[in-house]
Amino acid sequence: MLDYMVSLYRTVPVSPDCLSDWIASWLAQQQTRCHDHHFSADFPWRETGLPQHTFLQRELTINGQRYLTGPRYLGGDLSQPFIEIVARDGPIDYAVADAIMQAWQPLKPLQLRILLPASHPDIGFTDQLIFLSDPAALAVPHDEGISLVKAGRKDYPACIQAINHAYRASWHMLPHLRDQLMASSRQELREDIAGGHVLLIVWQGMVAGLMICVRRRLTFIEGFQIMDEVIMPAYQGRGLAARAQQRLLQQLHHHYGEKALLTGTILPGNTPSLRSAQNAGRRCVLKYQFFTPDDLRAGQRTI
Repeated sequence: MLDYMVSLYRTVPVSPDCLSDWIASWLAQQQTRCHDHHFSADFPWRETGLPQHTFLQRELTINGQRYLTGPRYLGGDLSQPFIEIVARDGPIDYAVADAIMQAWQPLKPLQLRILLPASHPDIGFTDQLIFLSDPAALAVPHDEGISLVKAGRKDYPACIQAINHAYRASWHMLPHLRDQLMASSRQELREDIAGGHVLLIVWQGMVAGLMICVRRRLTFIEGFQIMDEVIMPAYQGRGLAARAQQRLLQQLHHHYGEKALLTGTILPGNTPSLRSAQNAGRRCVLKYQFFTPDDLRAGQRTI
């Protein structure tokens, strides 16, 4: 399974050894979820009336190939279960996709989700795009007009105000994403400030916005993930989001060297965030796709 996955994601711009190490570590973690009852305990087995072990991930063997699969709920909504195809060592056609859905019928899944290289033709519809920093972005000269300052407890009021103002503006500008653009809660913001993850974006001596960045694994990629970035409406239109991302990448590279990769997920319809990421020298390397077996039956497609 490891060799297949490394080949599948070979276009991710890191060395083959790094990619193999990442996927091996991630795959080992995912396989433990086939018997980790702490993992299944986080699912709504009481609410659904299903045994807790129903929610363990499962490695299915279909036509001699292995498919590691697991249950998920879209946005935590119990009415929208789906099955994640976590890893595999073979292709997926209609018969395989249908067999996976049948194996998970007690959950009544509505669809499947899979992580594909960004260059792969779309199947079904795109859920999220995964961006990764390009080393070439480090060649950009330091932008002395913008700085990043770690937020402290005293900065909480300014941070929550920036988030509220920016999200209200985004919901107005992107109404089609109103239910998907989720602002950090007050408690999450307090915890991120306490953890040192919140950076104030300072432009011309004024706090123009903030960024929340956490060192964590995103799918199998190990790096620093931008969890949120907001620019207050009064400062938008100046490219500050992209400039702040470039500044952050330069600072991370200074402290951590070549291992400092900047990651993040962006919704396909979030044009401002897509533009900022691209202007900052980050590029889309992976994408999550939702699909059903019927999407593969049409045209006898294989992924």
